[in-house]
Order: sequence, then structure tokens, then C-alpha cells
Amino acid sequence: MEVDSLIEHIADIESRTFSDAWSEESIIDSMEQDYNVLFAAYVCDKEIHINTIFGGPDYDRDNETHLSMNKENYIDNEDYVFAGYLMANVIIDESELLRIAVSSEMQRQGIGRRLVEEYLDYIKYSCKRSLLEVRQSNIRARRLYEICGYKDISRRKDYYNAPVEDAIIYERKLDNQSLND
Repeated sequence: MEVDSLIEHIADIESRTFSDAWSEESIIDSMEQDYNVLFAAYVCDKEIHINTIFGGPDYDRDNETHLSMNKENYIDNEDYVFAGYLMANVIIDESELLRIAVSSEMQRQGIGRRLVEEYLDYIKYSCKRSLLEVRQSNIRARRLYEICGYKDISRRKDYYNAPVEDAIIYERKLDNQSLND
């Protein structure tokens, strides 16, 4: 799967999932930051595969900015189905989970949990904690975060629009151990 196709898939899931969906341009802008990382989930024969794609500018022959994706990040097998993604930043010793979504057709297969587990495993040695915010009414996501060790630490009153709703702030302290250790 080429970068443009990957961005289109993410934007499509964004538009079907979030009232404040990120555009393709916003996704690209986010991934052009050196401190951001994207985890892309694919499914083939009911097996989940996660690719890690690092942000940051990279220059091609024409000196145009594009995502830093090595060939091993591309999925060329047409049997693979893009299932979801997780975007996060890592700044010094903290990380924030920015976005996570799984396509509606692929939900309830453990893909969201695998994405969070891969993300936490990726940051376990460099970060002391991970933060995220979630709509108060998003019970399924909140349950996922709690299963993955996150704790409700705060609220942001009327943070979200369409509809207006509080954000719940979650934190997961990291002890330099894998989620599966």
C-alpha cells in the first residue's frame, strides 16, 4: 500500500468515525513532524499485522516532502485489508495517543487492543507515561484504555463539539515493561 493510499484509508475511517475528523492534509501535516509515529493495522486471513511508520520530513529526488516510509512499511499483498491506525507523538519522556480508529467492518476483532499494545511496547523504554483524551460517552474506547492499563486522571469540561461533551483524560504510567511481560 503506497503512502497516498494509506492516507486516503486513514482519512476515510476518520470521516466515518469522528465528528472532528482530520483531513488528508491534517494527517500528512501530523506525520511530517519528527516526533509523531503511525501504527497501521492490516488483516490477512484473520491475522493482524501492525506496521510502524515514523514521521518526519524526508526528501525525494525532486526535494518534495513526503512520509518517511521504508519499503518494508509498504503492504503490496492485495489479500491484506487495511483495518485501522493509531497516531501518537513522543516528546522527550512523554507520549500522547492522538488518534486511534478501526474501520467499522473490522471492529470487535482485537485490532484496537493490538494497536494500543504495539504503541505501548514501542514507547516503553523512552517514556515515563502516555496520555490521551476521549469523549466521556465513548464507553468502548474507555474500556479498551482501562484494559490496557490507563487510569482516568482528569476531565476537560465541554472540550468536544458536535455534540458538546467533556473529555476524560487518561494516563498510563510506564515502568519500562512490555504490556505482555
